[in-house]
Amino acid sequence: MRAETPIKRALSIEDIPNAFKATPLDDRDMAEFYEDTMEVRTRLSPIEDIYDNFHETKERNAYLLMGHRGCGKSTELNRLAKRLRDENYPVKTVYCNQELDAANRDFSDVMILMADALLQLADEMACTLNREDLRTIENFWKTATEEESVSDEVGVNLEAGVEAKLSLAGLLGLLGKLKTDMKYNVQRRTVYRRTMTNYFSQWLEAVNSISGQIAEAAHKQPVLIFEDLDKGDSWSVFNEHGEQLTGVTFPVVYTFPIAFSYRPAFAELEAFFMVKRLPMIKTRNMDDSPNAEGIAVIREIVERRAEATLFEAGVLDRMIEKTGGSLRDLFAAINTAATYSRRRRRERIDAEAADVAFEEIKSNLSRRIEGTDYDFLMDVYREKRREIADRETLLEMMQAGTVLEYNGVGWFNVHPLILDFLREIGRLPKESA
Repeated sequence: MRAETPIKRALSIEDIPNAFKATPLDDRDMAEFYEDTMEVRTRLSPIEDIYDNFHETKERNAYLLMGHRGCGKSTELNRLAKRLRDENYPVKTVYCNQELDAANRDFSDVMILMADALLQLADEMACTLNREDLRTIENFWKTATEEESVSDEVGVNLEAGVEAKLSLAGLLGLLGKLKTDMKYNVQRRTVYRRTMTNYFSQWLEAVNSISGQIAEAAHKQPVLIFEDLDKGDSWSVFNEHGEQLTGVTFPVVYTFPIAFSYRPAFAELEAFFMVKRLPMIKTRNMDDSPNAEGIAVIREIVERRAEATLFEAGVLDRMIEKTGGSLRDLFAAINTAATYSRRRRRERIDAEAADVAFEEIKSNLSRRIEGTDYDFLMDVYREKRREIADRETLLEMMQAGTVLEYNGVGWFNVHPLILDFLREIGRLPKESA
């Protein structure tokens, strides 16, 4: 997913929206704007672990990469993809939010996207594929749906799609139609999923064969990265389908909601996937003191994108601390504060503009919690312990972005702006001046 225009370093308040887009860095911007944060996140980089595993013979080729939304996963995956492409690996990133209904996903949808991504790679490489594999994919839907005795509308639709001349372009066109139906047509989506479930072994054999031909042509295994599976309703994609999703013979990285790793059933997934976690960048320590290293590295990220003089003294550090290490929330705060400043013809972000941004984010976060959650949040804040008994509430609060998990010994804390909210309503003492 590429930004519409390249990022340019902000030299004025007017430049800030471009410099702090809510999109990950891509190949064009990586060299100028990427800041390595791994040393302050964790002792062993999960991205380096995945990279190293690509270069070794492993029984398991499928990876789950977890991390809080806004922690920088997408930028790290884009950097990994670029590094692999520079080494002549065929790499394709699949953006699932663009291709699938975020509220209704299934492992069958992912398998169709997988074949589509491999065929796109083969097309880009001008790789000649075995006609039998092309024929398998071409006939798969027609044959399978006929045996399923589907409605005339769906059957005719699929038959028309596979009458095209056997070619890579023709198959990509067919899969393009399947993807559109998966996202928007409930009836056809149901048929496609049933078909994939019933004839999965045929599909998997064709996918693995195509990947092998790509690997032979490139002298490197293809690598697929599935983005956005950590957003929306993705538990059903993985639950009970670990074996199917890991049945491929080439490396696949799936993003996965970190909150779901606290479900008891997650232990079953660990038998199939190599699980890696990208921790948040700490802005405070467990004893509530500021984490100087974390704040410094986030400041470097910001100052790569904007002149430091666009922030009044002390304001940027306060914005970093109040967003708790969430780069997404920090960028949103900077954009809101810049808009407030620009409309008042101010040339810098001052404390007043920062407060306006904090209020907006705090309002959004506080709407995701209820009064029954207050005691839980205060307990998390006071104890900051690793083990939390109420896993269901923990899962909900992590999905809402109101509870964050950090590295080191592994501990939880409440989002700083939610702590401010709890102070405002009298559930926590006011901070001393």
